[in-house]
Amino acid sequence: MLSLSRLLYRGSQKHFGLEVVAIAEVAKCPHTSTSSYLLQQIRSVPRSLHTTSPAHQFSGNNPRPGRMKVFYIPNPFKWLHNRMELAALKRDWDPSFEIESFKYGAVQAVCTVTELVSQREWGELCGLLTQKAIDELRSTRWTYDQSHNLILSPDNVQVVLISTVNLQSIVDRKYCDIDVVVIGTRIPYCLEKHSVVMVEYFARFHREYTDYKLPDWTITLFKLQNFQAVLRKNDT
Repeated sequence: MLSLSRLLYRGSQKHFGLEVVAIAEVAKCPHTSTSSYLLQQIRSVPRSLHTTSPAHQFSGNNPRPGRMKVFYIPNPFKWLHNRMELAALKRDWDPSFEIESFKYGAVQAVCTVTELVSQREWGELCGLLTQKAIDELRSTRWTYDQSHNLILSPDNVQVVLISTVNLQSIVDRKYCDIDVVVIGTRIPYCLEKHSVVMVEYFARFHREYTDYKLPDWTITLFKLQNFQAVLRKNDT
């Protein structure tokens, strides 16, 4: 059984280096909607992206994967609100909390979930997701293209951002929810049909900070909230 807390803890040992193509500190800005960023296929390149199928060999006349860049325009008011909430979390509840370490662990967790979901390893998701979140994923009806292009590798993540931070105190109990959006590209399952695939995942990380509670993070909501497969242009 995989442990989400272990993945997030690994983030404190090594920060995740992002190749973000957007404005400065884009990874720290909140996500608003799919229309907040522009997707552009700029060219086909011989560089190999992550793929889970060894059958893809890019040589000779075989089609090569395309390349996509993600540009993100932040909402400055939500960004400021989230920064204030994270500062309060670190000051009042968790002095050891580091946002870059958290984002590193979150990316590892999201990518692990995509692989397990793609392989339908539902039992392995215990410890990463709540049972309700697992049941919702199992009942999701994917399209053919989505079901064959779910896996996202950490190496192919272009944007990771905190969209919402919610701190809540109820009597003597303390709860924290951090919504994370991870956007990346991958080699399509069918290179003859698509040149590149963009996936955008949403994950809600939950932790109870009540005294004497174990320091466990759990994903209470996980979904593929945007999927774009760029059709390959016919050779002329």
